[in-house]
Amino acid sequence: MIYAWLANSDLTPSFIGPPDYPDSRIPTLREFCQDYKASFFSSIGNKTGKNYIISANNIRAGTVGYDLFDAKKQRVVLDIWMRAEKYCGKGYGTDALITICGFLNKRYGIKDFYIAPSSRNKRAIAAYRKAGFRPIKMSQSTAIKEFGVDIFDYPDNIVMRKTLKTLT
Repeated sequence: MIYAWLANSDLTPSFIGPPDYPDSRIPTLREFCQDYKASFFSSIGNKTGKNYIISANNIRAGTVGYDLFDAKKQRVVLDIWMRAEKYCGKGYGTDALITICGFLNKRYGIKDFYIAPSSRNKRAIAAYRKAGFRPIKMSQSTAIKEFGVDIFDYPDNIVMRKTLKTLT
């Protein structure tokens, strides 16, 4: 279901694959499953990474999740996508980001939250700003050194960060 929202939604062309993102191809289901292990969707979950369904008025509107959980550095990388165009522009994504940041901050003491959209995705960037994220200067090579993997999915990624005080 979550893979279909990524790969086969009416929103898909607005953030991955042709025509607007020919430089970022849509992953196959196999590639998706290699990136998003079964534990990402388990009710038990773990600190490594987890996805949640964004639910609004008993409707599944999208997904938000985290990966690259680093308790020592008190940081995590987030990802989000909506199920369909009709769920955009209603604040669901912004609310989901605020909620997951608050949850991870309170539960695990995470204080720094990162997300790395394409600079072409103006609507996503606006939603991330509403959720408290701000662009920071971080090159792809610096991000690889910092996180141990490449968090850039596009040649024009921007890294955005939100910082909360530790509540634990």
